Amino acid sequence: MLLALALAAAAACNPVLGPSNPDSNWNIVETTRFSLHVRPGSFGEQNAARIGEVLEDQYDATLAALDVHYSGHITALLYDSGQDAKLPSDHSGTAFPATAAFEASCTPPFDANLMTLLSHEANHVIQQNSLGSPGTYMLNEGLPSAVLSERFHSQGRHFYYAWTRDHRSQIPPIARIADDGQWNKIEQNVAYSASASFLAYLLETAGPSKIKQLYQVRSVEFESRFQAIYGEPVAAAEAAWLAFCARQ
Repeated sequence: MLLALALAAAAACNPVLGPSNPDSNWNIVETTRFSLHVRPGSFGEQNAARIGEVLEDQYDATLAALDVHYSGHITALLYDSGQDAKLPSDHSGTAFPATAAFEASCTPPFDANLMTLLSHEANHVIQQNSLGSPGTYMLNEGLPSAVLSERFHSQGRHFYYAWTRDHRSQIPPIARIADDGQWNKIEQNVAYSASASFLAYLLETAGPSKIKQLYQVRSVEFESRFQAIYGEPVAAAEAAWLAFCARQ
């Protein structure tokens, strides 16, 4: 697969170049908008039809949730394990929006964790090719999970609302999460989940047009631009979000 130059992305999940030259030990299963590269005889190959169905549904759900247009064909390299892919774990992936591709570990069982991993990585490709490069880590990592379809699993926005309710004491202020200088100092599960929950709330209550205005805003101007876009300070929106999640 040829490498292509890309604009620098906001987070390590989206390298500038990639994927690195994959080996030739693949079978390819085609769906309408995905080419699923699977190891011969692997769990991924055995479940390729189901994976394709989930990803096709997510593609449509993401376009609808964000009111964007994208018609690219996405290549997915589904490895037998994190070790096979040279990824950090058996539940990890990397997206390459510039080449409309992603790679991920694809290990059993076929459950919500696997579906959300693959959907999250596909969403990086769709979002960056329709909206451009995100301005903050928060938008880069939160938005792909904020728009997860709940057709095949329950780990979409309602899952994140309940997570917020149950982990309220662990969540730092949104202004800190939106600060790229602070992002890596926050426990990553908390940063990812809180970002997804807050952005899902903004989408649900104010629609996609304002999220699209916020998408490329950098940390240094995040609070001022947020207030201009949403008509209230970040802190006020945060309080309303927390109260909303507490009622879930």
